[in-house]
Parts: sequence; C-alpha cells; structure tokens
Amino acid sequence: MKGQKQDEWKNKLYGFVRADAFYDSRQSAEAVDGLFLLYPLNSRYDDNGKDLNEVNQITMTSISSRLGLNMGGKSIFNKTATIVARLEADFTARSNANSLRLRHAYVSLNWQKHTILMGRTWHPMFTPKVFPLTLSINVGTPFNPFNRSPQIRYTYKPSSKYSILFAVLYQNDYNNLGPDGNGGVEKRIDLMRNSMIPNLHWQAQLGGEKLKIGIMADYKQIQPRTETTGTEGTFKTEVQIPAYATGLFAKTTLNKLSLKTKILWGQNLSDHVMLGGYGVKKHDTETGHETYTPSNHVFSWLNLEYGHEFTAGLLLGYSKNLGFSDNLSPDEPVYARGSDIAYLYRISPYLKWRKKELELWAETEITTAAYGDIQYANKGKIQNSREVTNVRLQISCIYYIL
Repeated sequence: MKGQKQDEWKNKLYGFVRADAFYDSRQSAEAVDGLFLLYPLNSRYDDNGKDLNEVNQITMTSISSRLGLNMGGKSIFNKTATIVARLEADFTARSNANSLRLRHAYVSLNWQKHTILMGRTWHPMFTPKVFPLTLSINVGTPFNPFNRSPQIRYTYKPSSKYSILFAVLYQNDYNNLGPDGNGGVEKRIDLMRNSMIPNLHWQAQLGGEKLKIGIMADYKQIQPRTETTGTEGTFKTEVQIPAYATGLFAKTTLNKLSLKTKILWGQNLSDHVMLGGYGVKKHDTETGHETYTPSNHVFSWLNLEYGHEFTAGLLLGYSKNLGFSDNLSPDEPVYARGSDIAYLYRISPYLKWRKKELELWAETEITTAAYGDIQYANKGKIQNSREVTNVRLQISCIYYIL
C-alpha cells in the first residue's frame, strides 16, 4: 500500500476455478442458475393431471469460481495490535448472468485478547467454524443460516479455548421479505433501515480444534411500511416487527472422523435464506393500518465426514414449521418463504478426493418438502401436508489457487 514499506504489508491471493454439472428430478426454489438449491416446488397439475413442476433438468456452469485477497501488516498502535484485511468476489451476482459479486470486504484490528472487525463478511449465525462442508454451494441452507452482512463485530478471547462475540449488523443483499407495492412479495433492503434498530447478535464458544461448542442469541427489528392507504386516505405508520433467534452448535474431530451439528430456533429468518417470515395479524380497511406476527421455525442439521485425501461425507437436515406467534388475517399476504411447508428434510451423501490443488466431488442431494394448507385461525400452522421430493446428482472439479 502507498506510504508503507514493502515488508509491512503482505498480500496473498487465494481462490479456485470450479466446474459444476448437476441433474435435478424436478423444479425447485433456487438461485444462482440453480447452483443454490433450497427445496422442491409444490406440485402444480395441468388439465390431464400431470405435475407441471416434475421436469428433469441438467445444468453445467463455472460461475462459482472465486478470487480473494488476504492482506496483513505489521503491528500498529505502538505495536499492541495487528491490522488485517480481506477482499473476495465470485461470479454469481445475478441468476443467468456471469457478474462479479462482492463476498467479503472487511478490516480487522487484532489485539492479544480483543478483535474489532468492520466490514462485510459472514453473519455470526452462519458460524464459519461450524458449518456443513457439502459440495453444493448452499452448504446446508435452508437448514443452516446463509448470510453475509455489513457489521461491526467485537470478539473477546481471554484464552485459546474460550471466546465471546458481540456484533451490530445491517442488511444489504440478504434481506427480509416485504410488500412490493402491488400486493406481492419481494426482498426489501429498506425494512431494517426503516426500523432504525440494527441486528444485534451475541455468541460464546468454548473448546479447541478437537471439540468446540457454542451458544448464540440474535435480535432484529424491521418495519415493512412507512405509510398505509385505506378508504379514508393515506396515513403515516411506524409499526415494527421484533424477531428473536437462539441456537446451539458443536464440532468434534477424532483422527479421520469429523462431526458437526447445529440446532436453531428462530423467527422471521428469510434474510438468512431460510423458511419463514411474517404475516399480517390485523388490517384496518379505513386507514390501511396493519399489525404483524412473525413465523417460528426449528432448524437442525448433522454433518459427518471420514477421511483425508479421500473423504466420505453425509449431511442430514430437518426443519419444522411451528406456525406464527398469532393468528393470521386470511385476506392479507404472508411475507414468508415456504409458509405452506409443514416440514422439510434433506439427505445428502457425498464423496471427495483431493490431491494437492485438485479436488473431485460427487454428491447426491435428496430434499423433501411437505406442503399443506395454512390454518389462518390456528397461528398459520399447516394441515393435510403432502411430501414432494427433488433428487439432485452433482459432480464438480475444483482447482485451488494456494
């Protein structure tokens, strides 16, 4: 960097070139040209009784290839701290377009027991040290949170085996769902901005490389509307929706065996690419005034791996719709992902072989969603559910830039 000696700032390029090919047995909720698969779409029948969403598909792409730069310097503040930075991008900015997308961009100040991070990186609820190592770039989503956000994060680590973290975050391109102005539903970047209250997160971790356990708590508040319109005119509104989440996670490693797991209860987690959101509780036709109620879900996953150069792995994921905190208005939209899914589960075995910079993968991802009827007068719980399954077969070749 300008103004610094060459030995004070060291840059290290990293990343990979990746080619993917995959087959799906039906159409699914997905993103990034199908690379990021969530769950199969519900059945939709034509006049002959055939399921219109039961469509076999094959895709080939290389847009998940990635480049990053780690930057680190010598100590600052009278040699009491070290400054590091990271910049990373891939080519998955928009579906059906090979566009550069910013993934990480942050600066971190590191003291012996304290760290302050400022910029965009993984939301702490993703738990970067404990997440599924699948071939699919969804890495366990929608059972595991997936979110990168601008944040200010403080970590206190009094010893090598214990740390606590507190973060203040705002939403960017991982946003909650909200009204689109035409009676529909869309992702909205201004919902948390309107509330003026950032996402607050607390987390504690205990253990080392062989065993790590953690606990976390999360709070956010959004405001879907700044004005409402009814039969008597247009009026300003400031109705907001608080939402909470809490979870436990663990990781253990014994020789060639690795086991990771997480269980999470959360409200309105559509900003983490998970099921849920919120719905309208009451609507006043005269003023357009609305009150809301958040969804409640339980998410869990287990990831097993065995091996080093040749690795066999398995991901098991399950989520359960617990309904909303209050009854829903049957005449109003529900701003949620998968609000008619009673439960969702995934079984995903995979094989991985790595030799130096080259890695070859093969994975099967079986995802089942149970669709049913929303009981508006019973807190949005689901009845009469029916399972729909997608089977994905995927192979990939990855060359790492070390």
